[in-house]
Amino acid sequence: MFTLVTLLSSIFFIGLTGWTITTYLTKEDSQKLIQEELGNLFEITKMFFVSVKSLIQLLSKASFPSNSDESTSSDSTGIDDQLLKFVPPMAEEDKAA
Repeated sequence: MFTLVTLLSSIFFIGLTGWTITTYLTKEDSQKLIQEELGNLFEITKMFFVSVKSLIQLLSKASFPSNSDESTSSDSTGIDDQLLKFVPPMAEEDKAA
């Protein structure tokens, strides 16, 4: 199934490319319109890839948070509390001395 879809897509784009080149070379009155449409297609494709790149960056930022942000917040509270558990409380007599 995937091979059939790939084959049909390839034939479509090759046919469209050939048709565009043939029309561009034979019909001089259509050259300006074809150039404009190809320019539009190029801009749309460029914006599509910029959007995909931005989406990937956003998803990677959301999926893989930086270790420095997590470690500073957890280190400041979690490790200090854990270390304090190992320190025995001072007796009242030791404080006065």
